[in-house]
Amino acid sequence: MQESIRNIEHPGIVDHVEGREAFVRIQPQSACGSCHSKSHCSMSEVSDKVVEVSLNPQEQLTAGQPVTITLERSLGFRALFLGYMLPFLILLVSLFVLVSLTGNEGLSALIAIALMAPYYFLLYRFREKIRNKFRFRIK
Repeated sequence: MQESIRNIEHPGIVDHVEGREAFVRIQPQSACGSCHSKSHCSMSEVSDKVVEVSLNPQEQLTAGQPVTITLERSLGFRALFLGYMLPFLILLVSLFVLVSLTGNEGLSALIAIALMAPYYFLLYRFREKIRNKFRFRIK
């Protein structure tokens, strides 16, 4: 299988390096306009985005150096699931369950929205573990 099929790739420029971490500035490409996933991709929403990339001991990067960063495509889908799909499912299921239990749509909507707080708190609480899974690499 080709590497470009397994990975999401973005060209970028090294912004700065701190220890074993490189901060790479990515600019959305004109190809984003024709991409079928652009409505789900945060890369198409901003002019510049800086991502943190862990460096191997043998990698030596300097500020201003052009690089290509990659992320496994499966991790991109996992991020989409954690960031958008799972919260939507929690909201939708809790709303339907609460409406059927209480019969009060307004109260059910408020409680369903309030249930998002524990979800996002858990994401925040486990952010380091999640960050370790979602690592960009230098190609």
